[in-house]
Amino acid sequence: MLEKDLDRYLGRSRMSALRLKPEMLQIGAVSARPLPAGEAAVMPVRIHSKRGVFSKEEAASLLVEARAIAAKYPDDPAVLSALAECEYDAGNDKEAIAAADGAIARDRTQANAYVQKGYALFRQAEDADGDDTARAAAWKAARAPFIALNRLENDHPLPLIYFYRSFVEQGEKPTPLAIDGLVRAMQLAPFDLGLRMTLGSALVRLGRTEDARVVLGPVANNPHGGGLADHARSMLERLDKEPGWTGEGMIAPDAEDTQAGA
Repeated sequence: MLEKDLDRYLGRSRMSALRLKPEMLQIGAVSARPLPAGEAAVMPVRIHSKRGVFSKEEAASLLVEARAIAAKYPDDPAVLSALAECEYDAGNDKEAIAAADGAIARDRTQANAYVQKGYALFRQAEDADGDDTARAAAWKAARAPFIALNRLENDHPLPLIYFYRSFVEQGEKPTPLAIDGLVRAMQLAPFDLGLRMTLGSALVRLGRTEDARVVLGPVANNPHGGGLADHARSMLERLDKEPGWTGEGMIAPDAEDTQAGA
């Protein structure tokens, strides 16, 4: 159907166009700064980390490189932030937290340091032993770096996502503030299908059916969405058959399908 509509449109003798004059584009100030020696030295490590580390061997190798640079530039916050990411990727949570704390102490604007500390604390909270009070304290600690980052950068989606996730993974009902944060995260990263799936599922559980339909629609209609698209379509079909459905028996999609970019 879409292909026929496109062929029909392209076959027209005239095509609609919108002229955008240069003065209509508001471009903010552009600034550049020279990199300090340490930040310049660690840049290949940062690029490698952001591209992704796909094996324990790769993580260990990159960590050796990051630690060598950190030994040479122990007071560079960018170096310590990159080191925190490498320590986390290698499974060293305590070391990741220490490096992140070092980066933040030297430069409180190091956003990635908050993220890596939060990741490490999340992993520790997931494995936390003890009674409910101890586990609640671990999850509260895991939320803290993301709350701090949200205060620093209110338009960063990750703190909003992980604030919500902290309640879910703790086994607690997300607060209204956590739901609102997840909605805002989707507004900031509408391309993230995994995030849409998470929000859509949360809205279904809250009985916000029409909102869930709007959120899940792009996932269900994504031709390259794989299992995530299949899951979204099945949810929408269930909502059509049972208008009052609030997620009873909902099966989560495979974890790998929800890693769309969060």
